[in-house]
Order: sequence, then structure tokens, then C-alpha cells
Amino acid sequence: MKLGGFFKKTEKKDLMQEAEDYKRSGKYDKALEAYGTILNTSPDNLKAWYDKASIHLMLEQYLPALEAYDRVLKLDPNNIKAWHERGFVLVNLGKLDEALEAYNKVLEAEPNNIKLLSEKAVILKELRKDPEVLKTYDRLLQIDPNDVNTWFEKGLLLSDMGKDADALAAYEKVLELDPGHAGALARKGLIIGIRRQYAQSFALLDKALEKDPANWNAMYGKGAVWKLKGTDLAALDRRYDAVKAYDSALHAYEKAIELNPKNTRLWHEKGVILKDLGRGNEAIKAFDKSIELDPRNTKPWYDKGVTLKELGREDEAQSCFEKVLELDPSHTLARHKLKQL
Repeated sequence: MKLGGFFKKTEKKDLMQEAEDYKRSGKYDKALEAYGTILNTSPDNLKAWYDKASIHLMLEQYLPALEAYDRVLKLDPNNIKAWHERGFVLVNLGKLDEALEAYNKVLEAEPNNIKLLSEKAVILKELRKDPEVLKTYDRLLQIDPNDVNTWFEKGLLLSDMGKDADALAAYEKVLELDPGHAGALARKGLIIGIRRQYAQSFALLDKALEKDPANWNAMYGKGAVWKLKGTDLAALDRRYDAVKAYDSALHAYEKAIELNPKNTRLWHEKGVILKDLGRGNEAIKAFDKSIELDPRNTKPWYDKGVTLKELGREDEAQSCFEKVLELDPSHTLARHKLKQL
């Protein structure tokens, strides 16, 4: 029996293989150390840079990940996967404009990438580039005309832009595809209510709440429509009916606040209704809660000032109007109110 092979030296494992083994087994610190050793001697090793970048990304170590992806793309400018992942890293670093550039680079090569287009829409919304968001939604709907979620998101954006007719068309498309969509029922109900189609509006809002009792938007819609109806009744000198409508609006807003207690708009609307019902001190508490949730929102500051003035608390009202002008120097109504004090 020959024993020579018994004493043969073990061959040294390839360093790249060793790094990959560490990565596969979840020993990421050792893998990064191995890739670092490789790159010290071979700084243009594309695979080592990419694997290093992917580990940093997985560990949410975004700055070293970004550095590694930059090296990858310097070596391979057309690496689409690296561009996509670099964009994701930039989003997490809050560098949204740069992330958008990275995503656009991917979309040049993959114009029908639905996932990436959806991510791009989110970034554009964050950057408040509404016209570009709409274009992205339209592109998504070209690819998939039956995408209920995109139709609904498009409707929400159009509503925020004050384009109620276009928003209504989007919500109706949602309901054509999904007749029980609670969000679209609620939004359509609100738009129709604003158009004074009260009976149809309440029917839609109630249906939305049947589908989803936790839908605070539907409750907000009921509050807004009851408030509008109360204003119309007051204009017709039907004061008793107007007060009943305002009470219904208040009840709806309170229910909406139970469902979404940190929504500054709901607290503000509750304050306005309380003010209209002659419950000024309660209204001020609601405005204060709205301000606490969003101190830079001029609406509750202004309405709080108006309410304080009506209660004869003019010094406090003056402070509110001055705060409005500090936040928005062009606020004409606040400037006018100050001159009246």
C-alpha cells in the first residue's frame, strides 16, 4: 500500500470561491473581508465588487453599498441590475433625484418593467412632480389597462390636484373593474356630494362603509357632504334642518377621528363644525389638536384666530393671525383680520 498521497499537501482554496462560500453560508463579515482582499490585488474584479455591493445592500449598509455599485457601473455601465439596485440604495439614502436617474436608466432598457414604473411613481409623488406621476400612471395603464390599483391611485392624485371630473372618471373605471371597491365608492360618493347629489352620495358612502367599516375616508366624506348640505339649508333659512345636518357632520367626523386619530384635516373639520354650531371653546380644542399634528398648516391657525375673535379673545386671535402670516406671508384673509383688531 502506497502512503505517499496520505501526506500530500491540501491545495489552497481559490479566494473567490472562499468568499462565495462565506456569502452562501451567511458569514457576511468574513465574505466582505475576503472580497476586500481580492479587490486589494484585483481592483477591477467586477464580480467581487457586485457581490460586495449585494451584501452591503442586504445588510442595509447603504453608503458602502453605493460606493460598491458605483465601482460596478464604472466597470460595466450597462449593468441594468446594478442600476436598479443602486436606485433602491439611493431611495433609502433619501437621494430621490439621483434614484430617479438610476431608475430611468433601467427603464430605457426595460420600458415595460411594471415593478420599476410603480417604484418610479412613488418617488415622483414624494418629489411632488404630479404631472410626471400622471404620465407614469398612464404608462402603467397602457401596459395593463385593468390594473385597479393604478386607476385608484390616479384618481387620488387627480383629486388632490383639484381635477374632480377626471378623478371621477378614474374612480368609475375602478368600480367597473371592481364594483365593491370601498375606496372608490367613498371617493366617488364625496365628489357626487360636492355636486349636491346628496341622496346618491350618501348611498355610495354607506355602501363603502358596508364593504369596509374601518374606511375613515367614507366617514370623512359623510361629514363633508352633511356639512355642505347644512350650509345649503342655512342659506335657505331652514335653521333647524341646518343644525341637524351639522350635527350629522360632527358625528361623522368624530367617527372618522376614531378610525384615524392622527389626521390633522379631520380635527380641523371637526373644529369648523363646532364653530358653526356655536361651540367655540370646543372648536378651539379641535383646532389645537390639528395644529399639534401639523404645526405648519395655516388652516387651523386661521380658523382658531377667527373663533377666538368671535369669543372676544382678541389678543390670542392676533397671535394666531400673525402665525398664519409667518407661515404664509401672502395669506390675504389673515392680513385683513389683523387690520380689524
